[in-house]
Order: sequence, then structure tokens, then C-alpha cells
Amino acid sequence: MPIRLTQDGEATRAALEGEWTIFTAEDMQDELFGLLNHARLVLDLSGIAEMDGCGAQMLAILLAEARRMGKPTAIAAGSPLLDDVAGWLGFNALADRGDAAAEDGDHGS
Repeated sequence: MPIRLTQDGEATRAALEGEWTIFTAEDMQDELFGLLNHARLVLDLSGIAEMDGCGAQMLAILLAEARRMGKPTAIAAGSPLLDDVAGWLGFNALADRGDAAAEDGDHGS
């Protein structure tokens, strides 16, 4: 499955990997939305090789639902492509971008 979990103190770091497309959405949705069971979530998007509208929509739903549930969620690592997509789709408003990226010394490059 394209999600690797590690524990970093109180936060669960979820490294999303591989292709996040309409072809993989059904297989990954349970694991992705299962991340909402963690109290604090840090997403690492740097391993995503491809993302289409369906994958972006699933990520947006995850971020919106985490916000609705009051669960702190941060995007700690990305890629230039995903950083652009995140800005266009408003993900930056749904997840903390600055603090986690600065803590990790990773700014999506």
C-alpha cells in the first residue's frame, strides 16, 4: 500500500507514495481515511509519483475531514508539482504548511 507510517512523538507521520490516481483510489481509500484515527497527523507527500484529480480530491477530503474533527494536520514534505497543485486547490488552507516543513528543514525540494 502506498502509505508508510512512523511515529514521531505524539504525531503520526504518513509518507504517501506511488500513484494516486483514479486507477488506485479504490484500493487506497480505506488506508488513507484510516489516518483520521490518529490524534495528530503529519503528511509527507514527497513520494507521490503521480496524482490526478481523483487522488487530489481524496487528499482534500482527508484534510477537510481532519479539520472538521479538530485533528492537527500538517504537510511536512512535498514536491514542486504537488506544491503547485496544493496551492491551486486550497490545500494550504486545510493543513499547516509552514511549521512542520520548517521543523523538518524540508521545503518541498
